[in-house]
Amino acid sequence: MDDQPKFLTRSQLGEFLRGCGYPIGESTLDKLCSPARGEGPPIAKWWGRRPLYTESDGLAWAQSRARDAQSVAA
Repeated sequence: MDDQPKFLTRSQLGEFLRGCGYPIGESTLDKLCSPARGEGPPIAKWWGRRPLYTESDGLAWAQSRARDAQSVAA
């Protein structure tokens, strides 16, 4: 059973990402995940109407959004 990924709600994913050092707020994550924006992490599964995410996909998404300090200064 340890091979199974752990599925997280959006709120749990935000808490996980903040624990990993990515300072993303709940409302920002909600906004990016909204269907109108579609810029959030990939949805792994649905539980009823609730999207579920995996830690690995959420972390990869956060890492892809992070920029180096040199690219910000340019």
